[in-house]
Amino acid sequence: MRQNIMHKGSTRTKKNMTARIACLVMSFVMAGGMAGCGKENSEKVPELVEPVSTNEAYRPVTYGDIGKKVIKTGTIVPTDYCYYYDTSVTLSKVYVNVGDEVKKDTVLAETDSNASTASGDDGSDTDSGSIVDDSSTSMDGDDSSGADSQDVKKYSHEIKQKIYEQNQAELDWKIKACEEIGDSKGAAEARTEKAINEENNRYDNLLYEYEQKKLTQQDEDEDKVKQSGTLKADRPGTVTYAKKISGSENTVGGGENVVVVSDYSDPYIEITGESFKKNTYSMYKNMYTVINGKQYDIVPYNYTNQEIAVAQSKSSLPYTRFKLKGVKDADKILSVGNTVSLYFSTSDAKDVLTVGNDSIYEENNQKFVYVKTDSSEKERRDIDTGASDNNYTEVVSGLKEGDLVYYASDAVMPSDYTEYTVALDSYTKTATVKSDSFSVEDLNSVSYTAPCDGRFTSLNVKKGQKVKKGDVLFVIDSGGGTAAVKDIDNQISEENQTYSSDLKDFDDQINELTNEITRYQKGKVATPTDAENTLYMAEQLVCQRNVVTYNKDLRIYTHNATIKSLNAQREKLNKNNDGSGKITVYADQAGTVLSVGAKTDVAVKEGANVLTVGSNDNVILAISISEGKLAVNQKVSISNKNNSGKKISGVCVGSTGDSSKSYISTDSEGGVHVTKCSGSDELKYYIKVDDASFYKKPKSYQVSYPTKSYENVVMIPNNMIYHETSKNNSNEYDYVWLIKDDEIIKQYVTLGEADKTKTVILSGLSEGDVIAKESGATSTGGSSSSSDGSDNSKSGADSQSDGGSDSSGGDAAAAE
Repeated sequence: MRQNIMHKGSTRTKKNMTARIACLVMSFVMAGGMAGCGKENSEKVPELVEPVSTNEAYRPVTYGDIGKKVIKTGTIVPTDYCYYYDTSVTLSKVYVNVGDEVKKDTVLAETDSNASTASGDDGSDTDSGSIVDDSSTSMDGDDSSGADSQDVKKYSHEIKQKIYEQNQAELDWKIKACEEIGDSKGAAEARTEKAINEENNRYDNLLYEYEQKKLTQQDEDEDKVKQSGTLKADRPGTVTYAKKISGSENTVGGGENVVVVSDYSDPYIEITGESFKKNTYSMYKNMYTVINGKQYDIVPYNYTNQEIAVAQSKSSLPYTRFKLKGVKDADKILSVGNTVSLYFSTSDAKDVLTVGNDSIYEENNQKFVYVKTDSSEKERRDIDTGASDNNYTEVVSGLKEGDLVYYASDAVMPSDYTEYTVALDSYTKTATVKSDSFSVEDLNSVSYTAPCDGRFTSLNVKKGQKVKKGDVLFVIDSGGGTAAVKDIDNQISEENQTYSSDLKDFDDQINELTNEITRYQKGKVATPTDAENTLYMAEQLVCQRNVVTYNKDLRIYTHNATIKSLNAQREKLNKNNDGSGKITVYADQAGTVLSVGAKTDVAVKEGANVLTVGSNDNVILAISISEGKLAVNQKVSISNKNNSGKKISGVCVGSTGDSSKSYISTDSEGGVHVTKCSGSDELKYYIKVDDASFYKKPKSYQVSYPTKSYENVVMIPNNMIYHETSKNNSNEYDYVWLIKDDEIIKQYVTLGEADKTKTVILSGLSEGDVIAKESGATSTGGSSSSSDGSDNSKSGADSQSDGGSDSSGGDAAAAE
């Protein structure tokens, strides 16, 4: 009676097979001796087709898949919903943090309604802010921001239109004068000039209308932001990214994610780092993954042509992703944070009868095998074949399931062995993060940066000190006293001087033209016989004077706008400035000073982080990693460096934003949006630790995280895996000794990841299969030798494999 001892892999004792093997070898020796006896015959002896090998080995015909396989690692991730603004805005508050659970209509962020800063071009590349030129009078426009404002450009366009009308009227008078004296050439030249002016004016108006439509749309977008600058969650979920704002760093660009809310109940599989390419996977006939020992077909997520076109135009293609085919409640199967293997096969030979390539022979273009008969003899059986891969071939006809087919093998079968029952196990490969690569952060903290270059004259707080809103934190001397303010004053003074000079020039031109007009009006009436055509000269000069007057009006308008802009700049510079160049920074909120990164009388650059104020109410572990990436909801292990027995766990709840990842979506009106997170100088992952004592002495710990993790995969001891090189070619194969119907069969397998004791089996074995384990071998490793004495054991494999048929009839195990 056999006894099964079930555990991760079960074993049972088997009778010694030495006698059986000895008999088989003796029969081959006797057959060889008989072939060598007898009278020499001059006739040619036919070639013996039947093979001779060390072992009389048979393998049953089974159902399996045929084809080369590519195996990739996928990460189960939640569906992300991004919240952002269409235009650049200034944020006043982000109300949520990474790890927060939100409900529908939860307020996520708000803008400063008075600080919307549209990112679109305001048309400053046009010349509509310049003094308009006519044939005799011109003046360059002012380049200040005031002179480039939209009000100035609108007024300038109106002036240009009036000047155009005056120029055309002047040409009309000139044409009339030429016609009356018979100067057809002069009249033609004036008409040509008038036509050119008309075309230029038409183009200018079209350009202006386009710019106005663009600005109108921009204004509407800004109005939407001002009227509804609040981002609200439109569904429940978990916050996995939140924009961190501090001090002056509170501006986000259009399409930049402010908050990302993830829905764990709607998971899919992502190949992180692999950008989507259309039809990449169309060549594969079979695509599937294996989860908890069960195979599921997968299909690529198909983005629309418009989505891909927009993403390509922005060089922001999303990552490749897959979903389970025909599965409604995917969240019951896909566990967010886990990794799975994705199998891709180029063959459509799925669940077909298979036979090992080492069993097939060919004679006169006819393929055949040897089948074991009821009398244990070998019988030739002609077969028709279909698809094949490195290990197995599809049998179209000639065999049926269960037929025992002979295969050539020089490998010595185990003679004294125990049985090992294949079971599912877990595999994890980890990396370690030392304490110098992580920190504890307060998610409610606010960082204060230097508002300008200078030197610290005072630091009014220290680490651990409590502050109230409005307390003085530090003072910086800009180094130039009131230099910046004086520079603005100088610009105002220069503008006033230039303005006065310009007005005098305009007045001089107007007076001169007025005198000319009076002279022509009082002079004799011109006749066609005069040497100089002065007909209607007074009327032409009136048009010229009107042009100068319009330019003067524009100069007055631009001057007022420039002075207003400069005064606004000066007012901004004077904010928190005591007049001597010393700028004071105040606390925006109450809290505790968490860190101070400056000293008194030390130089500082604008934007440099000075100190951080927080509440310690919402602390979290932030880690930087050098290998791989952490997925949302992925678990980590935290161990005490001084006490290896003390371990706590944590889970990744989000990050500071992966700037390499693109998010793509289509709204209800068909508009495509591609957004990104701004990221940070160093990508950090936020870990929620389940033991608060960790935060008291975080530097006493180190963090281990899985770079690869697979649950419920087929794993077997390393010393049960054998390796051989083909006699016919240099191909290398891995195999195990499978026990089926009391027969020991060489079963080819595809290897995945391995640890010190076990190896993941990608294909060739299934849960419940029984394999032979040589007596004396331990499950902790060791070597398995072939008949020639070479080391025949192997563990580990590449993450991509040509695979082969899972001829045991089961599903391939998931691993990379």
